[in-house]
Amino acid sequence: MLPSPPMNHSSGAGPSHVPPQVARGERPQQIVHPDWVWVDGRLERGRAVGIDAQGRIASIAPISGPSTLRLPGKALIPGFVSAHSHAFQRGLRGATERFAAAGEFFRWREAMYALVERLTPDLCYELSRETFAEMLTSGITSVGEFHYVRHHLPKDGSEGSEDLRYAFDASVLAAAKDAGIRMTLLHTCYMQGGFGTPLAGGQIRFRTRDERDYWDRFDRLVASAHPATQAIGATAHSVRAVPIDAIQRLHAESVRRGCVFHMHVEEVRKEIEDCMAAHGKRPMQLLLDRLAIDRRFTAVHCTHTSAEDLARFAQTGATVCLCPLTEGNLGDGICDVATIRRSRGAIAFGSDLNSRLAPTEELRWIEYVQRVRHEMRGAVIDANGDCGAALLSIGTSEGARSIGVDAGEIAVGKLADFALVDLQHATMLNWTPETFASHLIFGAGTSAVCGVCVGGAWRIRR
Repeated sequence: MLPSPPMNHSSGAGPSHVPPQVARGERPQQIVHPDWVWVDGRLERGRAVGIDAQGRIASIAPISGPSTLRLPGKALIPGFVSAHSHAFQRGLRGATERFAAAGEFFRWREAMYALVERLTPDLCYELSRETFAEMLTSGITSVGEFHYVRHHLPKDGSEGSEDLRYAFDASVLAAAKDAGIRMTLLHTCYMQGGFGTPLAGGQIRFRTRDERDYWDRFDRLVASAHPATQAIGATAHSVRAVPIDAIQRLHAESVRRGCVFHMHVEEVRKEIEDCMAAHGKRPMQLLLDRLAIDRRFTAVHCTHTSAEDLARFAQTGATVCLCPLTEGNLGDGICDVATIRRSRGAIAFGSDLNSRLAPTEELRWIEYVQRVRHEMRGAVIDANGDCGAALLSIGTSEGARSIGVDAGEIAVGKLADFALVDLQHATMLNWTPETFASHLIFGAGTSAVCGVCVGGAWRIRR
């Protein structure tokens, strides 16, 4: 028999309204029984989750019979998804916060290039594994790794030997596999240092020779990725790093292949100014006019995108990936979330430079920066007016869609990627089923996350 809920949890804790769900075919190999399960946007009691041998959810049903794993005092939620990460940039943590004078984005980029120039395959592996392991402790079970530091080339800019080209790819794939996180490696095309400007300095390590080289490497990555937990997505770094004609062809081929496509878009004002000088259009306008954008496309940041362009973009079904902690760290600015929401657009979050790994904090600041900017509350709410539930969806199901993984929900057939919340943690005191999501995101944070599961494999960290 389940223990009765504490008195402060009694509201709304009656019989579950979620019918049993059972998949046909594969029988559960593991029956997980927490006190509460996040299903269909609400917390439900008295449910057991069955996981099959392939690491997918086979059933969600009322408790009957023994469980494989009893988790008293815990709530099971979908694992968080960071849709945009540069794992190696964790090596800059704390190293760019000293200023002789007011700094800005391109001064930070100089420090990033210095890190790039001293990267080795071993250091890339170490930084990546540290990042992915820390992601797991925070409840992130899947990551879109926007990977553009590719080559371990001589500092003189020469090609070096063939075995040095793409040497960092293996480092990142191995780091994710060893850490145990699910990853979509977003294979990045990077052809030029700016509009009509050749690559220079550390950028040489990003080089994509041509489109044929890009897709040849893409196919090699597909063949070498771990089939259970790794997938490959397509990426053009930005309109400044890849000519628009090449972006158009790369995107068309990604659509033909059915893979996701990501880009940095309008993160800083200088990119917009340079694009206007080169093309007479802003980057987002250029992309909307030249590409057949659909729901597999994710634009990262959109910090300075106009309301008109954001509305057009949102209506395609594509996703905007916001990175509030990074955008705050770099002083990028604030995206117009209200327009995205009014246009029924999709939003995901990314940990980007990984200076702090805290998914609930990223989600909280998606809402908070809008409150500060517009002097209002409730910029991100669901159909019931629930801000916490809407933000939790951004952090899970919308992120999973962005990077093309079949996770982000506790539903039959989905991948068994979960985070476990300790309901007895000091930060969770006085939660209720109705306030759970908001309590977690606005109050508790990641300190209440006590375990994660990726594809049915439990990786309890605390």
